[in-house]
Parts: sequence; structure tokens; C-alpha cells
Amino acid sequence: MSDTTALDAAKIAIRIATRDQGARALYGARVLYVPSVLDEAAELLSKLFAAGQEHRIEPEDWANVTSLPQGVLDALASRYCSRVQVTHAELHAARDALVAELTGRGLTVRPGQRIAVDPPAADPCSGHGQQQKPVALSLSSGGWDIRVDEPFGGPPHSIAAPATEDGAREVAELVHKILSGEAPDPFAAPAPKEARA
Repeated sequence: MSDTTALDAAKIAIRIATRDQGARALYGARVLYVPSVLDEAAELLSKLFAAGQEHRIEPEDWANVTSLPQGVLDALASRYCSRVQVTHAELHAARDALVAELTGRGLTVRPGQRIAVDPPAADPCSGHGQQQKPVALSLSSGGWDIRVDEPFGGPPHSIAAPATEDGAREVAELVHKILSGEAPDPFAAPAPKEARA
């Protein structure tokens, strides 16, 4: 298997593993992934597939004993969603970048300990904008998290993203997609098993 073929197989496997964007729970919370972390996961998985090839283990052979794609995602989520070391200056730079990016995308932002973001006005013709509740974002030693910004809004969901200004811009893009209905609503109740296809 060439490096290109291994990377293509890894990208497909990661896409399948994250099809429902956050369907998998880690430490009791759902995890959402930004594009750079998904790219990192695909690169790591392609190297694992290539190493297996050296021992005549095909990517599909791994599926018989474990889920390498999910293991890679879990390992990266563990790194980005815990054990985050960020200085006070880096924290403020990331938060400032998040606020600027969200505001630049036309969203109403209410900065504070948690950054609250109001959903855009729904366009009745587009079918987007299903998420009608504001969300709150925070960055700490536990990484990024997102929750519904209301009393009893439920537990937060982790966002696997770098605790950097670039990571903040990716978080803003993900939040914009969630609030505009372009990405699945991570707060929606899961569909009944028989309805899933």
C-alpha cells in the first residue's frame, strides 16, 4: 500500500468514525473534532495502516480485532480535551481570536468567563438555523468545550481543537456551522436505533 493509498484509506476511515460528528463519548461527554485534528488523525492512522502493511496486515484486518480509527480519535481527543497547558497570555489570545472570528461571521457574542454566542436569525427558506438556543464556549486546562447557554442546559461537550488562535478560529467555524444548521446539532436527542440507517 502506497503512502497515498494509506492516507486515502485513513481519511475514509476517520470520516466514517466521525460521521455523526460527536456520536462517540469520551469521559462521559460527546467530542466534536475540528478539521485540523481530523487531518492529524488521518495522518496518524495512515502511518498505523502502513506499519501494519509491513506485517501483511490490511486495514480491514484491524477491524476484526479493534477500531484503529476510533482509537486514534480517542487518543487525540484525550490530548486536546485534557492535559492542556496554556499560559494566561495564550488563553487570552485564543479567546480574543474566538470572539473576533465569531463576530466576523455575523454572530452575536457575549464575552465573559464563558463566551456566549447567539444563533443567527433563521432563514425560513434555507432550512438552516435549527439550533435556536445560544451556546457557551470556554477554554481551560480541559481544552475547549461547548454547552447550551441556559440554566440546566446539560453537560458540556468537548471540542478537540488546539488551544491556540488557529484552534479558536476552527472552533468558531464549527460553532457557526452548528448554529446555522450546516453541521449536526450536538445537543439534539439521538435518533431511535431503528430510524438510523
